[in-house]
Amino acid sequence: MLFAATICNAQVVLWNGDDKELNSDGGFWNRADPTVVEDDGNKCLKVTLRGNPGGWDQEHHNAALPIGDADIKGLRRVTFRLKMADTHNVMVQLEGKDGAYNAKRIFWYDTPNEWQVMVYEFALGPESEKITETGSNVLAIWPYEETAQGEGKTVYIDDIKVEGPMVNDRAVRALPDNSLTGEVVVTGVIGKGTYQNTWSGDWHTEAYDDWALLAAKLAPTATKLDISGAGRWDEDLNVIKAKCPNIVIVTETTGILTVKQNSSLNGKKGERYSVFGVRMNGNAQNGLYIQDGKKYFGK
Repeated sequence: MLFAATICNAQVVLWNGDDKELNSDGGFWNRADPTVVEDDGNKCLKVTLRGNPGGWDQEHHNAALPIGDADIKGLRRVTFRLKMADTHNVMVQLEGKDGAYNAKRIFWYDTPNEWQVMVYEFALGPESEKITETGSNVLAIWPYEETAQGEGKTVYIDDIKVEGPMVNDRAVRALPDNSLTGEVVVTGVIGKGTYQNTWSGDWHTEAYDDWALLAAKLAPTATKLDISGAGRWDEDLNVIKAKCPNIVIVTETTGILTVKQNSSLNGKKGERYSVFGVRMNGNAQNGLYIQDGKKYFGK
């Protein structure tokens, strides 16, 4: 069974506990005794770290998931939920073909026996430790790094995702600058933040900004940006408006738009505009409209 990543409206889901096999190329390999269990009514992966009965060194101290054609190169940010008994550095490593190792990152787990979201950013760091164009076909999660410290202990993992903004199911990062024109619909997730990962043995504070990334890919002549179907946090629409001053931005499924206060949607006092920025004639209007910078619903 070949593994296929699931693209949903928030991210590319590699594992959610429900729709992947175990012990095959369709799901987690038989390292660390993977089993599917329930936690508070939610299915998740349980692994038991164990000694190496033969084969690769420390092979059974990690959980390994084939990732198929998931666009980690384009999206660059891996997240998942994890729960275990100890505080420790948790390492993620991308394995290439024939067992060769590729990029790896470390994130600190500090909430014993509670679920914590782990974040791994692969866009930054030295070229030797970034994701290569091809060959990263297995995601290995090492709860205690490459050590035997966790032998015999159980670890729970769930909701493994590759996150980032997407257009037409393609990673925005992989698109040329100024290439998005006309009406642009963004899915995936758009956010910005700061956290620490490690490479070359040292911790580095990493900042990511999907809003600035999206702005770089938009052409100045882009007319409409629909982000209503994307997961969003720490919204920074100003960076987009600065580059595309006349763009109309759809932020909700209702079609209500967020635009600059001095844009044509506000117009002259008393004038009415549709949510698409078209001036409306007459006084009686049906549906949603904007007048003097405020939203109204006409009968």
